Amino acid sequence: MANQLSEEAFNILLLQIMGKKSLDSINIINTDSKIRIKKCISLVNEEYSYALSLQADCVPDSQRMIIQAKKKLEGLEALLTLSEFI
Repeated sequence: MANQLSEEAFNILLLQIMGKKSLDSINIINTDSKIRIKKCISLVNEEYSYALSLQADCVPDSQRMIIQAKKKLEGLEALLTLSEFI
């Protein structure tokens, strides 16, 4: 019961950090939580790199995208730390 509640809480937090569209694109539902987090980190790192390339091209929205990616990475790193205790 407690493990199921932990898993549900984990899923809610991951959804809050990544958003439904991003999680659906990863398409790995029934796997280990650490694997899912690492896959999300990889996806956000790609978003971050893309935002940096847009910044180099002086795209106005790039700064927002960079900040958003950094916030996601912070949340995912915190969730990865918490997953050690689940």
